[in-house]
Amino acid sequence: MTNKYIVFSDVDETLIRFKSMITFMDYFLYESPYAANPSVDQKRKEFQAIKDGNTPTADRVALNRRFYEMFAGISQAELREIARTWMQDLMARGDMFVQAAYSEQQEHRKRGAELVLVSGSFEDILGPIREYVGADRLICSELEVKDGVYTGRLLQQVIGDGKWDAILRYIDGRGIPLDSCFAYGDHVSDLCFMEKVGNPVVVGDSPGMLEVARKRNWRVLAGH
Repeated sequence: MTNKYIVFSDVDETLIRFKSMITFMDYFLYESPYAANPSVDQKRKEFQAIKDGNTPTADRVALNRRFYEMFAGISQAELREIARTWMQDLMARGDMFVQAAYSEQQEHRKRGAELVLVSGSFEDILGPIREYVGADRLICSELEVKDGVYTGRLLQQVIGDGKWDAILRYIDGRGIPLDSCFAYGDHVSDLCFMEKVGNPVVVGDSPGMLEVARKRNWRVLAGH
C-alpha cells in the first residue's frame, strides 16, 4: 500500500470513549468557570431538555441544531480555553481513547496515511483532540462567530449523510483511490462513508453495526 490513502474516522465512541458534545457541556455548564455565569441556569434547563428529547425516534438534525443554539452569546475564546482544560482533565484520568482504534490510526499515520476526523461535534471542542492525535484534517460542524461571540447559528452540519457530503467536498479533484482508504465508525449513521472505502472497520458492539459487519465481512474492534 502506498502512502496515498486516507483514514477517515468518526470521533465520538469510535476514537474517544464518549459523546464529546454531551460530556463537554456537562463540564462547561456545571464545573468550568462559566458555571458561575448568570445565564447558566437557563442553558442548563435547555441542555437537559435536549438530552431528554434524544430518543431513538428523535429528529437528530433538529436536536443538533437546537444544541448549537445554546452557544449563542458565549465567547469563543473563553470556550476554547475551557475545552483545553476539559481535555487535560480527561487525559489525566487515562480513559479518554478507544485504545484499539487509537492505536491502529496512529500506525496508519506512521505509514504515511492522512488521518481525517469526521464528526457532528465542532472544532472548538474537538481541536485539542485533533492536535493530540495528529489528525491532518477535522471535518465537523461549523458555528457562526461574530465579534468573537457565537451567534448560535450553524454554518455546516455534519451528521448522517452529511458526513459523506462533507468528505466528498474534501476529496473532490484529488484523485484519492477510495479502495485503498480506511474508515472507522461505531454507528449506522457512519455507514454513509464507511461503505465507500475498501477497508471499513466497525468499532464497538452496536447490534446494527455488528450485523452489517457479519454480512459484509468487515473487521470489528473492541469499543473500550
